[in-house]
Amino acid sequence: MMPVLAEMSMFGIGIEPAVPMLLLAVVLTDILRRGLTRLRIDRAVWNWPLFMLSIYVCIAAGLVLGMRQL
Repeated sequence: MMPVLAEMSMFGIGIEPAVPMLLLAVVLTDILRRGLTRLRIDRAVWNWPLFMLSIYVCIAAGLVLGMRQL
């Protein structure tokens, strides 16, 4: 059974609980992108932007599905 995710209040503004996780996924994807570029993995991938989008989706899905009920 999936936990019910409650809305968080930040400075009086209601924020969905997935929003911080999606922003964290952007940061983690950027760190991973820089590391993979430094290792020259980007030259071995056929479509680099599509590859990075799929990495972002995997990271974001993992973070959102791994959330615990607060």
